[in-house]
Amino acid sequence: MAHKGLNPDAVVKAAAELIEKQGREAFSMRLLAEDLGIKTASLYNHVDNMETLLAEVCRYGLCLQKEVEMQAMEGAHGEDAVRRLADTYRRFAKEHRELYGLIMSMSAKNQQVRDDAAVLFTDPLKKMLEEFHLKEEENIHFRRLFRAIVHGFVSQEEQGFFSHYPASVEDSFHFAVQCYIDSLKQGEKRCS
Repeated sequence: MAHKGLNPDAVVKAAAELIEKQGREAFSMRLLAEDLGIKTASLYNHVDNMETLLAEVCRYGLCLQKEVEMQAMEGAHGEDAVRRLADTYRRFAKEHRELYGLIMSMSAKNQQVRDDAAVLFTDPLKKMLEEFHLKEEENIHFRRLFRAIVHGFVSQEEQGFFSHYPASVEDSFHFAVQCYIDSLKQGEKRCS
């Protein structure tokens, strides 16, 4: 019998919170059951298995990231939208380090997570690029480039690679975003 008030969405949310608090490596079904105050076997009334649960946690995280990014860009246009999305993406990845890391690692091995990510990561990028007049193929290139720049920066920063030089990491990030914006403007000129 299912625990009163417990449903698959509540289990996924609790799992995401536990992963953020304890870390991906420490997470287990036993730990989640303890956190929920139920027996481990009872979890399987709500989720099929660990891989399915982690895929749902990734979807939860992707939806959360998309929501935060779309809100950040409300009322923003052009270059301002690019800056807001870049800052928000980076902040989300840092504030939700464990969840973001899980999404990235699961995307590499789980087709459903990769498919979810393709849509949920792309929607904010499409919104950001709305006002730039680009051909469809170039639009795709700029979406990929944006993610490569911001995710790459976040990944390098996470590993401590930007700590060896006196230049501000914040300045370097904003420099990278400005280079992207400059490239976008050039792309817009090519498509005119």
